[in-house]
Amino acid sequence: MIPNIGGGFFFYSNIVLLYCTYRDICFRKIPNKSLLFFFIVGFVLTLIEAQNFYTNLMIFVICKSIIVLLAYIFSFSLFCLKLIGGSDGKLIIFLFFAFPILNFNFHLFFSFFSYLLILFLLLVSCNYLFNRFLTKSHHDMLYALNEKISYPRGVFLKLFYRFLDFSQINKYSDTKLQMKSLTLFYNEEREKFQFLAQIRPPIAVLILISYDFLMINYLI
Repeated sequence: MIPNIGGGFFFYSNIVLLYCTYRDICFRKIPNKSLLFFFIVGFVLTLIEAQNFYTNLMIFVICKSIIVLLAYIFSFSLFCLKLIGGSDGKLIIFLFFAFPILNFNFHLFFSFFSYLLILFLLLVSCNYLFNRFLTKSHHDMLYALNEKISYPRGVFLKLFYRFLDFSQINKYSDTKLQMKSLTLFYNEEREKFQFLAQIRPPIAVLILISYDFLMINYLI
């Protein structure tokens, strides 16, 4: 069973995750002011943990610093690879910053990032299958973008990018995406002009699923 401090953090962290998931899905943005408030409350929980469960404050600070540093390195790496956004990285750092050291182990830490990457790969694999098999004209349109495009580059574009209807661009106002090219392509299959864009899904949902799966299986 989770000690009292762990149970309290599990409850609080789920409130944070559900709120961030709601903001990410509905508004595609998690406000920094909200994250700052969550960090302040997390700091209070950290002080309570240090006061009630540790007699050597220095060891506690060192352990907590190592955990936060690792979370920062992994989150920053994913951010540089454009797999997550800045707010997603801050959310991950918060989870491990306020996470009770009594319940922490490195297996859980690396499992979290493994599950997160697996879910992300499943998501982009669905996009690849859509581009590869459901829309045959996308192959020709990709190579129209660059006739010398390499096979690995083509796979990368099919994993992370999608052609969207230009006539429906107003419907994408709530979708977080980045345009790859300003060139319009004519999709003969759909008989529509389209543009190539990188779709950025709500990663907070994947963080919530990965985190709660670990908490349920390893801590309860």
